Amino acid sequence: FEKTWSNWLGVDYSVMVNSGSSANDLTMLALREFCGTGEVIVPALTWVSDIASVLHAQFSPIFVDINPNSLALDTNQVLKAINSRTKAVFLTHVLGYDGIEDELISELSRLNVRLIEDVCESHGATHRGKKLGTFGWASNFSFYYAHHMTTIEGGVISTNDSDLYDVTRML
Repeated sequence: FEKTWSNWLGVDYSVMVNSGSSANDLTMLALREFCGTGEVIVPALTWVSDIASVLHAQFSPIFVDINPNSLALDTNQVLKAINSRTKAVFLTHVLGYDGIEDELISELSRLNVRLIEDVCESHGATHRGKKLGTFGWASNFSFYYAHHMTTIEGGVISTNDSDLYDVTRML
């Protein structure tokens, strides 16, 4: 399933876990392993499991407002919130919407800040023809029965980073 999922999504690696919440937890623990603690920018509109994973890994969540058109992070507010303690931006794609903005991707790359995508509700949605979950350092999916694609339970972490793959596999 991991290989089939990776091929369908368009990434190199995927690690199957028991839930989207566990995908969030393991991704945040891996982030701490690579970057130490600090701040993670999160949207004001997201799931408790996203914020719980940030707190569980001993990061400070920095809330920013959303863009009312995409229901995802407002790029201008994210860029204003980034500082020397920022380790990642945790973007949530809500209700099948594309939360990616080209300016955000470009600036995060320039600033060397990792993007983590919560794609639990947007399986198969695209940005400029590329599937959501392929833009960040990591992307987390849930297959909970109430989501767009289900296996009743389950989740997956996807990435193109072989080191992240190894760490999440070990965790």
